Amino acid sequence: MKDDLMNDQRHPDVAEALRRLPQEVLDQRNFRIIRAMQLSACHRILPKEQWTKYEEDVDYLTPYLDEIEKENEEKARWEAS
Repeated sequence: MKDDLMNDQRHPDVAEALRRLPQEVLDQRNFRIIRAMQLSACHRILPKEQWTKYEEDVDYLTPYLDEIEKENEEKARWEAS
């Protein structure tokens, strides 16, 4: 999933979005990342039947990032007035 590529160490908004995710979704994300690191360390490729198909890819983090962006904009407007 492409949202798995977003780095929470470099972007505080991503870290906040991850904090807001339901635990089950966060666990699934962590599993995918750990599996990718394990396969990379073993110099193996994920079997093709386990690849995520384009139509199955879900932007699970984007709604949370949009919400955080709106909150930051509102906060900036409050502070400006």
